[in-house]
Amino acid sequence: MRAQGVTSRTHAIVIGGGIAGLVTARVLLKHYERVTVIERDHYPEEPVFRPGVPQGRHVHTILLRGQRVLEDLFPALKSKLLVQGAIERDYAEGIFYYGAPVAHTVPPVLVGWNASRVLLEWQIRQELVPFEQIHFLEGQEVIGLVEEKEQHRIVGVRVRERKPRVPGEEEHVTDLQADLVVDASGRDSHAPQWLQMLGHASPEETTINTYLGYATRAYEPVASIQHDWKSIAIQATTEQRRGGVLMVVEGGQWMIVLAGVNKDYPPTDDEGFLAFAKSLPDTSLYEAMKEATPISPIYSYRRTENRWRHFERLQRQPEGFLVLGDAACCFNPIYGQGMTVAILEAQVLDACLKKTQRQLTRTFQRKVARVIAGPWQLATMSDAPSTNNVQAKGSSRLLQRYVERVIALLPKDPKVFLTFLEVLNMLRSPLALFHPAILIKVLTTTGVAATQGRSEDLE
Repeated sequence: MRAQGVTSRTHAIVIGGGIAGLVTARVLLKHYERVTVIERDHYPEEPVFRPGVPQGRHVHTILLRGQRVLEDLFPALKSKLLVQGAIERDYAEGIFYYGAPVAHTVPPVLVGWNASRVLLEWQIRQELVPFEQIHFLEGQEVIGLVEEKEQHRIVGVRVRERKPRVPGEEEHVTDLQADLVVDASGRDSHAPQWLQMLGHASPEETTINTYLGYATRAYEPVASIQHDWKSIAIQATTEQRRGGVLMVVEGGQWMIVLAGVNKDYPPTDDEGFLAFAKSLPDTSLYEAMKEATPISPIYSYRRTENRWRHFERLQRQPEGFLVLGDAACCFNPIYGQGMTVAILEAQVLDACLKKTQRQLTRTFQRKVARVIAGPWQLATMSDAPSTNNVQAKGSSRLLQRYVERVIALLPKDPKVFLTFLEVLNMLRSPLALFHPAILIKVLTTTGVAATQGRSEDLE
């Protein structure tokens, strides 16, 4: 039997083979002799949609900080994506609308790339395939955890083949042993139920839901029309609760997403989808898409609530089991934070494994909570005014007013706009928005329609 708190690093298991799971596997390869990724789907041979990623047909973005971490983990990733048609771009090189058009430009310091979710996930997996110590267990699902009670440690998972059940057929269940199990299975994770099955408490949850829904369609632009932008972003405001994004991806195709809150869902028929785009507070996106050729159906998605499972608050939790990505905290997808946060959490895991031998679970989950805190605050400050959630009161309401006024400055002030983009891309802390130079501008700006509040709320 092992000494208390001491583990070997022979085998690690990752539950879930999406982007969060794949990046986690890459980190674990630095620290474990073998890594097994358990994926409910079967991976496609080419970069195409797979059913296990229901959002795969929608617009996705890796924020710039996430891109930089990915490129550290996979040095050839960017060049291979570009060879396959991914778009290199300056993230300030686009059309932006935040209550009014943003007409000014900023220095070309936010350079990154665009690729579809399916291409990105496929290429990340290709980067992992050459590692001999990694094994992909496809078409299998985890149905529980295996615990060593005396040590209060998770020592494996219980898996079964994922297939339709035939009445009377004996179910084949297998236990796989591991020194560490990481749940990266996404927003449908059963981690709370697995812990309860073993007699442990499940985590508290915080949920903020604006009942936002969005719909995505791919387009082929008119070849003879050249544009000097590579994206359009029309941000919904407190007055106009509809928005939309156009992103250029591999092959020069456009992915267009339209969104509305409070169940003002964009239609999924041709005429209704176009009419919804026309209703946006800025016409740029509508003017672009009305001349383009649709090359896909319209796909709708409505599971967009912000939900944080507070594993970091558990008083007693078994060692050897970690939770990250959407399994721990899922964000309203419209803000594009989820994949980047998961990548940063994998980076935290790398740092913990370099330093921590005892109480890895508690240390890791608390550090993950710190990663989540900033993006969660930004997302929920934007979403809470559309809900009756208690978090929209008191000091949180004051912060919401402040951020609304910062947003109102974006069309007018290029320095504030650049800082805002850096914060959105997680290159700077949200505290950068409270720099004295910005704070003074916010406090001296009055009569801003976007705030819909009295000046004394901030004075």
